[in-house]
Amino acid sequence: MSCDFETLYYNLKQELLELFRDSEKPIPRVKLRDLKSARECGLVNLAKMVLYLESLGIILIVNKDEHYQNWEVDIQAQILDVLFEQI
Repeated sequence: MSCDFETLYYNLKQELLELFRDSEKPIPRVKLRDLKSARECGLVNLAKMVLYLESLGIILIVNKDEHYQNWEVDIQAQILDVLFEQI
């Protein structure tokens, strides 16, 4: 499956920002396979992007020792940078 990583990057950041804003927890957790972005480029490419976002401090993969299909991510407050970059 071919993947447009630039579009995936943008859409994933927007999706994570929405989840963060709508959450009633200070650090929301989401399963990788439940993200809408998984349908754009497939789960393996989403996992690659998630690893990149983790290196930026935007998310934290809480169970990285498991198979990537079972990963869960905590959305960190740094996701707000996405919002502030748009201003």
